[in-house]
Order: sequence, then structure tokens, then C-alpha cells
Amino acid sequence: MKTRIQQGSLIGSLLLFLLVQGCARSDAYKKDHEFYEETGEGYYSQKETSTPTDHLEKLKQPKKKLAVLAFWNDTPVSDETIGAYTADELKRALVQTRKILLPDDKSIMTVTKDFVEGDRVQVTQLIREGKRLGVNSIVVGRISKITFRQEKEEVGLLREAQSLASVEVEMKVFDVGSGREVHSARKVGVAQNTEHVLFGSDASNSKEIRAEIERTAVRDAIGKLVPDVLLSLDKMDWQGRVAKILGNKVYINAGKASGLLAGDILKVMSPGEEIADPVTRAYLGRSEGFLKGTLEVTEFIGTDSSMTLIHTGGNFQEGDVVRLY
Repeated sequence: MKTRIQQGSLIGSLLLFLLVQGCARSDAYKKDHEFYEETGEGYYSQKETSTPTDHLEKLKQPKKKLAVLAFWNDTPVSDETIGAYTADELKRALVQTRKILLPDDKSIMTVTKDFVEGDRVQVTQLIREGKRLGVNSIVVGRISKITFRQEKEEVGLLREAQSLASVEVEMKVFDVGSGREVHSARKVGVAQNTEHVLFGSDASNSKEIRAEIERTAVRDAIGKLVPDVLLSLDKMDWQGRVAKILGNKVYINAGKASGLLAGDILKVMSPGEEIADPVTRAYLGRSEGFLKGTLEVTEFIGTDSSMTLIHTGGNFQEGDVVRLY
């Protein structure tokens, strides 16, 4: 009898032990299960939504070519060089981003003022200039306001003088391919300088000191404009042009420097037609060209041009537009 009681007690203890272990396993399993559901860190995470196509679209696109014309100094301040300085600062800042290409400065023979009549930009002429330069976009700008102020201490032999300047800069970006304005921005740059001057000295108010602080304000404004330029370029489609046709070989005005790769397939489009208002004759833009065929990049020529072979289609002409397929 005693043996049966001991056996029953032993079996009960064993069942209790298994039950406890089973509950412990269930709690741990539940915790692990909830962890993978909440974090999505399992091998087959439900939060993974990217596709191979999404990945390819994130790869670098060819660099766009951009021309920046000397800004128009539309202020009473008689500084003949500040417009060119402003454009040079914008070009310098953009080059540092390594996202754009600039044409040779020697090829640019015009300035913003050449394309302004009254308060309007002569878009037709500006787009033609962009085509002549072989760029994707062209930037014009205006310095609309320059303010300079100075404060000096009234007491003491060595007096503190504080100079302040603000410069208002306006900019417009045009897409040469579509013939339209894609972005407009206005930024204000500020700068200040503090120094100590001897009583009776006017050194801090010299023309050189004023020009220096005004240029510092220009750099401040340009730093605020650079993101606007890059954003406007992101909205534009990259494109190049057919430069020469020799048999089945087609040469284009973009290559290694632009970021093309051997094997890239390009579609060839007709240039499209210029559209103007029938009454005012105002330039409205350019129509989309029709697809002529495709090319395959096979070899790079010079610093930024390519030789391509005809992939499909034909009847290509110099000046036709090429885009990534």
C-alpha cells in the first residue's frame, strides 16, 4: 500500500514537473514570437517592402550640365565685379557637391542682364544660349538689394567699430530641354565685422573693407541657394544630344565625366517643337519629341563624350535628344 502511494506521489511530481516545463517553454516561445512580430527582425520580415527596381532607381544618375551666368547687380551700389563674384561663388559651391558639371568659362560670353527686358526674362533667347552651351539647365540671377551699416563707440582713443551688411539675391533656374522655368528663389545673406580703430581714423569705412564684408554676405546668401539649385535639378530629366553620326556609330555629348557607363541603353528623341502663345508670341516651352530608337554606349571619347552603336530604330540626326532608357 505504501509503495503504491509512493508511486502515485512520484508520478504526480513528474506530471507537475512536465507541466511547469511546458508552461515555461510556452511563455518563452510566446515572447520570441511577439519579438519577431513587433520588430520584424526575422529572416522573413513583413516590413521589407523594397524591390530590385526600387534599388536600381536609387543608383546614381548621370550628372547634369549647368551654366551659371554672371548675376545682374540691380542696386545703386557701384560695384562692377560683384555680379560675376556672386556667380563664381555659386559655381564653386555647386562643384563641391560633385553632382553637376559646368561648361568651360571661356564658352560663356553672356550675362544675366543680356536676357532681361524690364522685369521679364527673355526665355526664348536664354534657352537658345543654353543649347549653344550644351547644358541641361541654365541659371540667371539678380542682386536686388545691398545694405551696409556701421556703428562706432563714441568714447575712447581706441574705439570699437562694427560693420554690418546684408545682400538680397534672386535666382531662376531654367530647364533647357523643356524650355521652362523650374525654380525661383530669393535669399538674404548677412555678415558683420568688428574691429578696433584709433579715434579719428576712417579705416573701417574704406571701400575695400565695405566690399569685403558685402562679399561675405553674398557667400552667406549663396550657401542658402545651393540646396534650391540641387532640388530643381532633381526635378529635371537628364538628357544629352547627338553630336555626330558616322555610319552605324553615333557620337553623343556625354560620357565618362557625366557618369555614363559602357552598356547603358539610351533612347533617342526628336527635339520637339517650340510652342508660343498665338496672340502675345510669348514663349511657352517645347513639345515632347517622338521616339526614334535606342543606342548602346560602347566607348568613351575625350573627357565627356561617347561613341554608341545603334540598338534599334534609325533616321537619327545631329541635335536629337538622348535620355536614359
